[in-house]
Amino acid sequence: MCAVAIVLAACGKEPTGQVVAVVNGEEITQQELNAEIAELPGAPAGDKQAVRRQVLQQIIERRLMSQVAKEDGLDRDPTYIIRERRLKEELLVSMYGAKTADTVRVPDAAGVRKFITENPGRFSERTAYRVDQISFDMPSDPKILKELEADKTLAEVEASLKQFNLGYSKGQNTIDSGNVPPPIMKQILALPAGEPFIIPAQGKIVVSVITGQQPVPVSEQEAGPMAAQVMRAEDLGKLLRKRLDEAKTKANITYQDGFAPVAKKSPTKAATPGS
Repeated sequence: MCAVAIVLAACGKEPTGQVVAVVNGEEITQQELNAEIAELPGAPAGDKQAVRRQVLQQIIERRLMSQVAKEDGLDRDPTYIIRERRLKEELLVSMYGAKTADTVRVPDAAGVRKFITENPGRFSERTAYRVDQISFDMPSDPKILKELEADKTLAEVEASLKQFNLGYSKGQNTIDSGNVPPPIMKQILALPAGEPFIIPAQGKIVVSVITGQQPVPVSEQEAGPMAAQVMRAEDLGKLLRKRLDEAKTKANITYQDGFAPVAKKSPTKAATPGS
């Protein structure tokens, strides 16, 4: 009887005031609709009310399919629960980053000029480097990476991968000196011509060799705003890192045997540019 009463109450909801639609008892509010419209790429063109109706239909269809999935029990699936938690955490971290960014000051003109002068590779001497690359998944056996340390050319890296029966892909790409941290770029440019180096890329091992270059300097008019943006991003990164370190210091974290972080060692050839 109680269950029936709840269902009847849900069905009796009316879309009034801040509620623009009700889908099987679930409300969709003006705030939800406005948030969805705000995330559209570019400003909506045409009749605004027509756009609102169209976006509302998209929300309704998504809500309906979500309800169908729940009827199939997917909201109780362990995979769903794990991914839901991760998405919630990522959203909170993203929102916290955006909130913290509002507290990071805009650098003054003198600081911006100093930053531009100290980072020519990002501005006046910015260069696009053409590279040949070999990429492969991180091998399960760390000894394999150790063996790759001796390779001095991309051809030797490829031969080693074949020897260990590791799948890989080859291609060409471009590395922009404006997007690589200056200390890393300095190490790369200090290598003998043709010697491979590694820059981590989303869990892959990517081995590259420079084959050419093209200057792409940034004009003085563009350099100022770009430098200010980079400086604020770096300051934000430092601030977030500081707060994360503080949280780690206060946290009570325990590990099952074998899962604790391994103590950091000095960099090896396989893990740093120049390897």
